[in-house]
Amino acid sequence: MKAVKHPADAMTPLERKKAIEEGKDIDRVPCIPFMGEFKCYLTGVSIWDFWHDPYKMLKAEIDTFNRYGYDRIVIGPNTRGVTEALGGKVVYPEKGLPYADTPFIQEYSQLDSMEPADAEHHSRLLTFAEAAELICQAAADVVPIEMSIGGPFTIAANLRGVEILLRDCRKYPEEIQRLLRIVTDTQKSCIDMAAKYGLGIAMADPVANPALIGPRMYEKFVFPYTKELTDYALKKTGKKVSLHMCGSTYSIWKYLSRYELNELSLDNIVDLKRAVEELGSLIPIAGNVDPVQVVMNGTKEEIFQAVEFCINTGKQAKKGYHLATGCDIPESTRPEQIVFFMEAARSNKLN
Repeated sequence: MKAVKHPADAMTPLERKKAIEEGKDIDRVPCIPFMGEFKCYLTGVSIWDFWHDPYKMLKAEIDTFNRYGYDRIVIGPNTRGVTEALGGKVVYPEKGLPYADTPFIQEYSQLDSMEPADAEHHSRLLTFAEAAELICQAAADVVPIEMSIGGPFTIAANLRGVEILLRDCRKYPEEIQRLLRIVTDTQKSCIDMAAKYGLGIAMADPVANPALIGPRMYEKFVFPYTKELTDYALKKTGKKVSLHMCGSTYSIWKYLSRYELNELSLDNIVDLKRAVEELGSLIPIAGNVDPVQVVMNGTKEEIFQAVEFCINTGKQAKKGYHLATGCDIPESTRPEQIVFFMEAARSNKLN
């Protein structure tokens, strides 16, 4: 099982990325539709196997990539694998998205004996090391591959419970800092693992949405750890991080712009034009076609219109632009909708 160049493209994603770095012309706009568990429904791989069986991970990733030819493969452990490595439980339903079970941390005294998980030895994280090795053998010469390590605040929320964590940021801030330290050190161990296989790093931290926590709490409980992780990832892997942030993030842009980012991927509710104007000279921008109203439910013409608008807007970003969906594409999306999305991307150039 090998990754191959899509027949509609003149370049492989790896060749396209290298050309951009060297300031050369490219065949089309770089394009990353966030596929999530949609890959399971497309390839017949169960949700459980997609997160636990390295060979099924390989099948889901390579089969889907070869079908559409997008510009990046992203594997776990993501927030779910890191949560489980630290003692938390995740439910993997037969249909639908996995979700955190009853919070693992019931009392903060548990932190006294809790240590960061070592990705080199922890069985849950070694599953993703095996997947990384398999997928690199199949695809590293064709497409960039990244390892998602989730976001520190979201992992902490999985372990403690979102509502309790938010309350305790005010009531027990020192304990939250202790928990975040353990989470962040585990993520740094995952970065070490990714570096071993030559992978870049992807992050997403949905619970750190300022609509939930506000910019002041973001500055105190999210920014220091995310900055540490993005700096560490660049040092260890030689690659900047791809960060996705859900929701309306305007109030924390001053923090996001200070990370070492390959791209900042924006939710579809964010004004892309404003992002290009205010952030585009500081960091690369990715976004932000609506994954539900446009990609899942739109006509071919509506998909083409949305893609064209995003490309025409995004290409004004001085630090660069990648076409992407504003969040994960729902798993019940018809496969041909992704074909339309990729056709639209291939019909537009940044040069």
